[in-house]
Amino acid sequence: MLNIVGGTYHEFCKEPTYHDLYGSGLRAAAALSGREIEILLYSCIDEIDYDLAKLKSRTFNFNCKYQIIQETAQFHYQHPLSKPYLSNCDNSCVLNDLTGEYFLYFGMAEANVKIDSEYLVYDPQNCTEFSETQCRTKHLAIVLNRDEAFILGHYQTKDLDALGFSLLLSQHAEVIVIKNGSKGAKVFFNGEHKDIPVYRTDEIWPIGSGDIFSSFFALNWMIMKKSPFESANIASLMTANYCKFKTLPLKTVIDYEPIKKRVKNKIYLAGPFFSIEQRWLITEIRSILLDFDNEVFSPYHDVGLTEDPLIDSEYIANCDIDQLMKSDKILAVLNTPDIGTVYEIGFARAKNKEVIIFTQNIAEDDLLMLRGTNCFITSDFSTAIYQASW
Repeated sequence: MLNIVGGTYHEFCKEPTYHDLYGSGLRAAAALSGREIEILLYSCIDEIDYDLAKLKSRTFNFNCKYQIIQETAQFHYQHPLSKPYLSNCDNSCVLNDLTGEYFLYFGMAEANVKIDSEYLVYDPQNCTEFSETQCRTKHLAIVLNRDEAFILGHYQTKDLDALGFSLLLSQHAEVIVIKNGSKGAKVFFNGEHKDIPVYRTDEIWPIGSGDIFSSFFALNWMIMKKSPFESANIASLMTANYCKFKTLPLKTVIDYEPIKKRVKNKIYLAGPFFSIEQRWLITEIRSILLDFDNEVFSPYHDVGLTEDPLIDSEYIANCDIDQLMKSDKILAVLNTPDIGTVYEIGFARAKNKEVIIFTQNIAEDDLLMLRGTNCFITSDFSTAIYQASW
């Protein structure tokens, strides 16, 4: 039996519009269902959502034990790559005296958890060190993202390789896995470390992707007894499968193309910035690209607005063209037929540079030349960011 301890939450996203009842625990149980293994989910839910949660457990054919709380917690996203905020979290749930051989434990802000197990995979999520939980295990693997790794490592180094080995010691773990966004993951075990590739898909849905990774790592490392390196690679493949199709359960491993390890991308961020909404969007995209460890040139941020276009036009054009020549690829926001952005796209393609275009309201006929010159065009915000970062 695989025991899963984790949240059952309402998830809301404004752009694109999305609402469902999942959360880390419920999503993990659903993703791993349909296999020759019994799954038992421990989680918290309110009385209003209890019947829906039980219906999902019957639909996906896994067992569940829910503690009733006053309100089901909610996660709210502006877009899938934004930092969510949590509401209705009252920390009233108690999940004590959980025992068994295999546990996957997602950190829960709304619950106090006590586990005693032989094997345990811990995904902190709330940045709580394992030693600060009430859990005990003989074999511990910790799966965390880069930001969580920095927090648990007390920001002593930005070198992920050094950080991983440091966390093995400080967290008393057998395995450390650091997920590094668009760059894949790093696995540290038994004095070794390996880079795990991310796998390319033409569509990306990131909400819940970390849950999928931890789920399949836990299944393969604890139950299937595969090495931590092989388990993480399978987890990366299954995460790609989820990001592309967003359907559960996940059963088939598809042979996606691994993205080769790369140095930092230099991305030219093109797009109009003549109104507050345009400037907000360019700023938001730039911030996320930087979080993904890219180098970014943004005409708005790095050259700025001009007071007199007739006087400054030559200087601005020369600066922008110089940076276009130095960039690896261009990410263009084309929600209006902006002449400057179209020029930058054409210049980049003439220099055989990769172009990713994010557009939501340009007529298909107006995109003919852009498609015909092999620009990658998408109306999905997350997909545009990942394609640029790869």
